[in-house]
Amino acid sequence: MIRVRGIHSTAIAGLLDEAGFRFADLSQELLARIPQLRVEERVLVTVKDTDDRSGVVVLGDRAVVEKVAYLLRAVIPGALVSYVGEGPYTTYAVRLLSRVEGDVYEAEYSPGKRTTVKLRRPHVEGEVIMAHVIRASPEAPLLKEGVAITGSLVRLVQFDRHSVSEHIRDENLRLQLLTLAMTSAPTGWGVHFRSASKRASIVDVMAEIKALSEKAEKILKEVAPKEPGVVVPGEAIAIVEIPADASIRMDALRSRYYPTLPLHHLLKRLGDDELSRAVDFSERLLAGCEKCLSSTGAIEVFLERLSSLKGRQVSVLHRKVAGAGHVWSAEVESVKRMTVVLKRVVSSPGLYDGFEGLKREPGDVIRSYTWLFGRAVVHFYTSARGELKGVYVNINAPVFFAGNANTLGYVDLGVDVTRAADEEPKVVDLAEFLDLVERGVLDKQLAGSYLEFAESVKHLLEKDIGEDLPARIMQAQKSIFSFETDKLLAV
Repeated sequence: MIRVRGIHSTAIAGLLDEAGFRFADLSQELLARIPQLRVEERVLVTVKDTDDRSGVVVLGDRAVVEKVAYLLRAVIPGALVSYVGEGPYTTYAVRLLSRVEGDVYEAEYSPGKRTTVKLRRPHVEGEVIMAHVIRASPEAPLLKEGVAITGSLVRLVQFDRHSVSEHIRDENLRLQLLTLAMTSAPTGWGVHFRSASKRASIVDVMAEIKALSEKAEKILKEVAPKEPGVVVPGEAIAIVEIPADASIRMDALRSRYYPTLPLHHLLKRLGDDELSRAVDFSERLLAGCEKCLSSTGAIEVFLERLSSLKGRQVSVLHRKVAGAGHVWSAEVESVKRMTVVLKRVVSSPGLYDGFEGLKREPGDVIRSYTWLFGRAVVHFYTSARGELKGVYVNINAPVFFAGNANTLGYVDLGVDVTRAADEEPKVVDLAEFLDLVERGVLDKQLAGSYLEFAESVKHLLEKDIGEDLPARIMQAQKSIFSFETDKLLAV
């Protein structure tokens, strides 16, 4: 039923096994770690790492995805869950509004909601057509013209090419399946063979192609939507962000099923294959001696990696909960134990976010202070002459390495605290933060701690805003939050 992949697979498989779930397409390594896992043939849901290993993506059958995602949030305090029921390959009726560029149009996909859709044929503004989701989002999914129909073995996609799942690696079988698609697919439709096809008989695969083809023909003949909305359900998707504080809870969970080094998942996030193999080897030696090592060694690894960044350009991944966001680059000006100072020089004019009319001018310098496991990034905006223009404090889930040791990352929680040089401090963007709480993305108790933290930062900004401000904000974090990562700030 559930396929599990990635650095979180042992912890998640053990948890889901206790909850009564069954598994499919398991690796031999995972079965060796947890031999009691119950296995069946069909894959309904896949759980895999996000690109930077800071969480997991849960994708597949709607009912199962929802159960898995919210079980993870219930068991792992600090995890952030963004659930989209109408995920990949959901087919919508959309009303074309205006052309954006080339064959890309702005369209209404649900009453009052807009997104962009890529067309495959000429159409006119105001026309209602059918299109399917190719990139899910709770706000504005990216759509592509054509109907998509998903079965357990194959998927039919209008105007698409035939394809085979990357999990089917047998070249002879791939060729056999593609040949089958060319002889049995309806005209104008592409067949995608899902991973379950490799364990099914050709007769069963042919039968499902036929059944979906008949469904496709019926939809094209009988469905003539006049208004935007869902036409054919697709897969659901949940993005479960596991910030550094929640990652330590994952370590504790994993240790119930297999010997686990302290800070195991944070070490794995560094993307260092040699270090990853060393972690695996050490854990094999730890059987029967789970308390042999402390977290001190892992912390020293993190500090060593952070220190090595001094004087270099690094990327900072500013993520939103649903996976969107942006990347900014900066020079690492200094590193002192856990704290890092990042420097950028402004090259183009504009206005600073979070302020009313505060000008951003070429030559301005932005110094950003943060620290490993920091729940804030403190930005000082100064003119080319060194005059302070303002301070912007971004409140976020804990900062950590993102996918490799040259990239830092955090999840933006929406709420920020600002103070222009001659004004009083204020909390901004609170509506975005409260929306996360309302949607169930952020646990209410944890949300309360973040609001207290924001108010504490605001209070600190009412006082002197000198270079010791980041250190005082770090102390506020330690006094408000009680996760293991917050305790590590004393290291």
